[in-house]
Amino acid sequence: MKNIVSRLVILLPVLLLASFFNGCQSTYVRSAKIYMQQDDPENAKEQLLEGAKYTPNDPELFYILGKVNAELEAWEEMCQAFDRTEELTDKYNEDIKSTRLETWRTVFNSSVDPFNESEYEEALKIFQIALMIRPGEEETLKRIGLCYLQLGDFKNAEDFLKQSLAKDVEKKDLSSRINLLNIFSQQDRWDEVISMADEILKLHQQLGNPETGGTGLDKTKYINVVSRKAIAYQRKEMKDEAIAAWDTAIAGDPGNSDFYYNKALLLHGMERWADAASCYYKVIELNPNDDEARKNAARAFLAAKDWEMLVKILEPWLFNGGEVKEIEPTITDSNSWLILNAAYQNLGMMDKSTIIAKILNKIK
Repeated sequence: MKNIVSRLVILLPVLLLASFFNGCQSTYVRSAKIYMQQDDPENAKEQLLEGAKYTPNDPELFYILGKVNAELEAWEEMCQAFDRTEELTDKYNEDIKSTRLETWRTVFNSSVDPFNESEYEEALKIFQIALMIRPGEEETLKRIGLCYLQLGDFKNAEDFLKQSLAKDVEKKDLSSRINLLNIFSQQDRWDEVISMADEILKLHQQLGNPETGGTGLDKTKYINVVSRKAIAYQRKEMKDEAIAAWDTAIAGDPGNSDFYYNKALLLHGMERWADAASCYYKVIELNPNDDEARKNAARAFLAAKDWEMLVKILEPWLFNGGEVKEIEPTITDSNSWLILNAAYQNLGMMDKSTIIAKILNKIK
């Protein structure tokens, strides 16, 4: 009997202590609720933090603490309190989800001004807080990627843009894919450029042309994707594929002389002289001041032995649009003069050939 009494004596303080702590828990939570009713979140938080020391496994306490921190815009502490609540119970999950959404929206919207004003470091800090509130949120990941892109941190930009695309279940985010395409292009990652360009163009086709009510790429962005794909093929020495891509780019933007020039270079390297010369000539038509294209056109027409076209493109350029006569040459590229001379000779224009011989003596 004595042993039983002793055990009861020992157990009684333990039970009383537990009862005391339970009472404390109720008191702290009740006090916090009263402070919140009085619009005093600071004191409510103080009560809850004190109570957490004694009842670290009370889900209601941490749930209310999360709500108090939301009121105080203490976002990191809010997340910690809500995380602890969800570890202990699922009773408050729906309200926590709703609170996170509302606070995320508040934080996310506060980034609009700094982002639009190109204050990307400040915007990045805000987006990182938003991501902490709603981890894995697609638009936040995308915006963080854009901030890093603007700050020149391509590694982090790529990482966050890819995380964003992993959430793009409906496959509609063309802009993030284009940003990745640009990163790959800047880093000469040609295989990835081609793969991403193909993905973008496929999505564009599925989403439809904006001019007919679709949500695909506008004309400028479409041409940019196609031209980057063409450049990638060109850099990989995949000439036939590159020419086909340049043809697509030209069809979309026939006034772009650079597209014809790049195609001409490929044809030139393949010794398809007549085709190369035709592309060079188109460049000259679009941009008469492109002397490099004119010189290359002369070499291609020479290889194709098209003497009349050589005269057509070189004579007005070398003689500055005037008549063929002995002049002080402003263009001292002797090779171009020699090519024109060869054309004169093959066409039997010996008088003009004699004039060029005199001009060549001045250049030498």
